[in-house]
Amino acid sequence: MNPRLSALRISLLYLVLATVWMLASDHWLQMAIADPAQTLRWMTAKKYLFVAGSAMLLFVLLHRQFRHQQATISSLSDREKRLSRALNVVEDGIWDWDLRTHRVYYSPGYASLIGLPGDRLSDDFLLWENRLHPEDHDTALAAYQDHIDGLSEQLDCVYRIRHGDGSYRWVHARGRVERDVDGTALRMTGVSRDITRQRSNEDHLRQAAAVFEATQEGLLVTDSRGVIVHTNPSFSRITGYDARDVLGLQPSILKSGRQDAAFYRRMWETLQNEDVWSGEIWNRRKSGEVYPQWQHIRAVRNDQGELTHYVAVFSDLSSLKRSQHELDFLAHHDPLTALPNRLLLRERIEQALARAEREQGGGALLVIDLDHFKHINDSLGHSTGDLLIKAVAERLQGCLDERCSLARLGGDEFAVILESPQQQHASSLAQRLLETMNAPFMVNGQTIYMSVSLGVSLFPEDARNVDHLMQHADAALFQAKASGRSLYAFYTPELTARARSHVQVEAALRHALDNDELRIYFQPVHDLASGRMVGVESLVRWQHPQRGLVPPCDFIPVAEECGLITALDAWMLDQACRQMRSWLDAGIDLDYIAVNVSSRLFSRGGLEQRVALALEQAGLEPHHLELEITESAVMQNFDQALELLCQLRLLGVHLAIDDFGTGYSSLMRLKRMPVHKLKIDQGFVAGLPDESEDAAIACAVIGLGQSMGLQVVAEGVERPDQAAFLLTHACDFGQGYWYGAPQPADVLLPKLPRHRA
Repeated sequence: MNPRLSALRISLLYLVLATVWMLASDHWLQMAIADPAQTLRWMTAKKYLFVAGSAMLLFVLLHRQFRHQQATISSLSDREKRLSRALNVVEDGIWDWDLRTHRVYYSPGYASLIGLPGDRLSDDFLLWENRLHPEDHDTALAAYQDHIDGLSEQLDCVYRIRHGDGSYRWVHARGRVERDVDGTALRMTGVSRDITRQRSNEDHLRQAAAVFEATQEGLLVTDSRGVIVHTNPSFSRITGYDARDVLGLQPSILKSGRQDAAFYRRMWETLQNEDVWSGEIWNRRKSGEVYPQWQHIRAVRNDQGELTHYVAVFSDLSSLKRSQHELDFLAHHDPLTALPNRLLLRERIEQALARAEREQGGGALLVIDLDHFKHINDSLGHSTGDLLIKAVAERLQGCLDERCSLARLGGDEFAVILESPQQQHASSLAQRLLETMNAPFMVNGQTIYMSVSLGVSLFPEDARNVDHLMQHADAALFQAKASGRSLYAFYTPELTARARSHVQVEAALRHALDNDELRIYFQPVHDLASGRMVGVESLVRWQHPQRGLVPPCDFIPVAEECGLITALDAWMLDQACRQMRSWLDAGIDLDYIAVNVSSRLFSRGGLEQRVALALEQAGLEPHHLELEITESAVMQNFDQALELLCQLRLLGVHLAIDDFGTGYSSLMRLKRMPVHKLKIDQGFVAGLPDESEDAAIACAVIGLGQSMGLQVVAEGVERPDQAAFLLTHACDFGQGYWYGAPQPADVLLPKLPRHRA
């Protein structure tokens, strides 16, 4: 009802009634009263009566209106208080956005939602927009605009908004637009709810569900009565049962029968008392296969502590059990031959020693090493070498009886434990093993001849514990190899002393390298025709602080065996280049300085870079350096050696083949090598001129060198008749004690030739 219209109607009604009253009452009084004076009095009374009646009527109307208004105001006040209390209680944020003015009302709950005090809340729309997460800004505004444009029935969107503490909270906003009769959007009212915790819980639930479905462990959920209500895919993969096969059934369908009733009784007692049980259990797959699994069962209770479910997580231990067996086998056996390895051998030796002590018996440990096996690997490849190792293992195994146990120690080394009190049994077994290796092996269509060397240590005579027994067998093996290979040798105390000396020399030699105890001696090389000194050969010596000057034969073999020879060679190369540079700067007239290169350094790789670096650091021209390489080192891997020799030749250094005639090179290969000199081994020079064989070899080497355009150097010239013979047969150079013993640089200096002024 329109208040203005109602007031107008009442006023008009009152006007009409008042007019009718005045006209009608005046006419009635004139008709009823004849006396004019009396009529005038009544007309005056009528006026006052009309005013009183009007006042009474106005009072009644106003009273009713004020009472109604008061009741309405009171009702609105109550409703406003209730709404205010409701808004204060509700954690959701309520907002009312005036789309015409872009002013927004935010409830106290909204202030709490975004973490702002009430005095910082404004009615500006930007208060909300500026707090939107950058990644959600455009999406949220688009959702609001779509609803304003009528593209969506209501606003329903999720976004992140910055909280007062600086973090972002997830908010779920819902709202609806109010429009006028023309459809124009006037305002939008809605509610926003903080769903950060809910979203986090949902994320956790999704993750848990993903884990449940994707985990490799089987999962089984039952209700409180033990009825299966859920399984995951891994349950089906492990057990073979589909979910529809087991839902509604008891987990007892998986029992294998390997555990008795007492086992399950203890399991349920633990579950009831502790709400959790873990252990290994044997179950049966759908196929009937019995398998081990590790199972973890947990009771699930609600907030009131009432049991609701059981959750079982289990993993198949079949592969683990197999892996454990395989690892145990690999830990005690050689993977190539499947023979016992060093670890299992030690256990069996300990058992044999214990039996020998308990039964007053004895036995022997035989250590077997393949002779020159490295040549097989280098020439035919490691795959062929592995096949040969397997063939050797099979042949050795065929020679043994029940008293013996064969093991592979690694590489090309085997061992046999023989339990027999008779020493001759050990020697006969060793001889049998040597003989059985005489027959050739057929590997990859190739015929390979292989021999072995054996070291034998007896127990309890030689040792009463594993370590000593194996050390003594190794010492005996070393003696067998040193005696010519394809032999066997028994342990003697002298072998141990020699081995200890070897270790001591190795340690002292390492100390010598670190403490500058090595020295270089130089032996002159003379031109046989002119007698002029043309060069020197560098030789290493060891100046021991207690033992004095140690001869090379006492430490060079040790250095070669332990790998120190490479460091010695590198040190010699650097020192020789510096010494030659120093002599040249002092006016010494020498053509070259020679340095021996060991077979280990030659085959190691990177020699050309090492030589170039030594020359560069010393400032020495390459033609003043001569590298002496043994014939055997070149022939170990000829193609690789030829490539290295070419690289060294391009570098500009001179090359000499040392100990020529002691190796097994062919003339076809020799002519391809880019070398400058051949050095006749001193073993062939020692018999000159009387020994016809030495003379023939020396003449042949000299003739070969001349025909190939190579210079020839004879080593070990100690007498004038040797020098004369070599000169007569056109040998170019001589080196030996006849011309001078190896000497330190300061001693040799006065004898060195100098440039003429």
